[in-house]
Amino acid sequence: MMNEANAPRSSKGIDVEGLERELSAKWAAMSAGQPEGVHRSITRACALNLLVFTTPRDDAGQLNSLLEEVSREHPCRAIVLRVDGETPETHLAAQVSTRCRTLTSGAKQLCGEQLTIEVSGPVPERASSAVEPLLVPDVPVFLWWKDIPHMEDALFTRLAAMADRVVLDSAASDHPHLDFLRLAHMLDEAREQLLVTDVNWGRLTSWRTLLASFWDVEDYAPHLARSNRVVVEYYPPAVAPDEIAPQCSLMIGWLASRLGWSVETSGAHVSKNVKRLVLRATDGRRIDVELQARAQESGCAGMLGCVTIEETATGSRFHVEYRREQKKLETRAQTGGELSVGRVLAYEARSEGKRLSSELTFITRDAVYEAAVASAARMLEALGAPET
Repeated sequence: MMNEANAPRSSKGIDVEGLERELSAKWAAMSAGQPEGVHRSITRACALNLLVFTTPRDDAGQLNSLLEEVSREHPCRAIVLRVDGETPETHLAAQVSTRCRTLTSGAKQLCGEQLTIEVSGPVPERASSAVEPLLVPDVPVFLWWKDIPHMEDALFTRLAAMADRVVLDSAASDHPHLDFLRLAHMLDEAREQLLVTDVNWGRLTSWRTLLASFWDVEDYAPHLARSNRVVVEYYPPAVAPDEIAPQCSLMIGWLASRLGWSVETSGAHVSKNVKRLVLRATDGRRIDVELQARAQESGCAGMLGCVTIEETATGSRFHVEYRREQKKLETRAQTGGELSVGRVLAYEARSEGKRLSSELTFITRDAVYEAAVASAARMLEALGAPET
């Protein structure tokens, strides 16, 4: 349930005290407006601040649905900053609303709130100054920025400075190659000041779990220790079909960083659908890597298709594949000529709201993710810039 009220437009600023009074009045009216005979208490809850950057080009209805889903798990104060950097007119407009859900007992409603701020004109100064006074103190602040920002972007820098953690989605990138390199640079330059999580990294959790489980099998470990070829198949991003999907970059970056493989500066080869790299293990072993683009399929853009790790001398293969028809991930292992099917996991695509909710449970640095990004960036640099 969502209730809304509008505040007037202004060219000077947001009346913070007025907005807080308006919210307080809404809470009081909701508590007093219970139907006769109904004794359902309303609890105003705020576990965190969720600061959302958006533009007029984004679908407001989809965003509201996402926040509705998030608020069920994380009652919060959501501050939606809708920035129009293309309109020269200077103005600020604000709208307040509440979101409630009835607990299973039916006797209590748990409610959060949302403030939507529309900004145009000198964006960085006006937007950041409008947001900061509205943050609820003593609870974490998350910034949801659905893109990979430029570190020279003054608005991102100011909003990120207010946040305990920044949530990005590398899958939303319009330029996967360059944006991934920019992400790696941002993490390296602002390591001490910026805690970043990536919704796209969360999409790979099941993949990483299954691949890591191969090392838990005693009979597989010697073959994995001698592996010398890796093939990652992926569905190209819809916006850049000739570029490597960020999920693919994250996957090979994760494998290389966990196994201590470094990138050779020579040996890279690029064609339309296959990118080849040479990595080097700490024992001097050469690992040939192939990143293969699959034919595009509806609903699969940017996703992984399969990951195969091989020891070519013995024909041993360790394989995780997405079975699209069954919506499952399946592992297979082959050693000594024997093929066995291992684990099978359901892989139903989660909603964006569910994935964002998962990221809001973490407040610490993800060193494994940062290492995967850094390793993947070195591989992308070895492959060179994509043709335009």
